[in-house]
Amino acid sequence: MNVVDRTQYRIDHMRCPAIQGLNSDTVHILHKSMVEIVHIRRSVERTRVQVGRSWDAALDAVLLLDRLRREGF
Repeated sequence: MNVVDRTQYRIDHMRCPAIQGLNSDTVHILHKSMVEIVHIRRSVERTRVQVGRSWDAALDAVLLLDRLRREGF
C-alpha cells in the first residue's frame, strides 16, 4: 500500500465518505488540507491560552503596583 492509498483510506474511514471515487491526487490534497487546518486550529488555541496568560500577568502587575503605591513604596 503506497502513501496515497493509505491517505485515501484514512480520509475515507475517518471523515469523508463522500470522496470515494475521487482520484488519488485530489484525496492527497484534501488530506494535506485537513492536516493544515488541524495545525492552524491548535495554533489558534495555543495563542488564545498565551493571550489569556498575558492578560493575567498584566492584571497581576497592575494590582501589585497599586498595592505598592498604597503602601508607600
